[in-house]
Amino acid sequence: MASPSLRPVAHLRENPDGSWEIHDLKDHLIHVAEKAALFADEFGNGDWAKAAGVLHDLGKYNPQWQEYIRRSNGDYSEEDNGQD
Repeated sequence: MASPSLRPVAHLRENPDGSWEIHDLKDHLIHVAEKAALFADEFGNGDWAKAAGVLHDLGKYNPQWQEYIRRSNGDYSEEDNGQD
């Protein structure tokens, strides 16, 4: 299970220098919601699109999913995640 000290992520990407670029989950949900609302405002459904944007990746807050994201992208260590 992911450590509570790790902030929830939407996506991870390894940079050429080996460091990790972290796309914060909360920021991701907010930006998707705002962009969806802008597109849907054209036909009067910005409020619905905004709600869908906020909810579309909400399940990624699940600690098991966070562990999966980190393990599958290589940004994971047993020490940081409560393992010996």
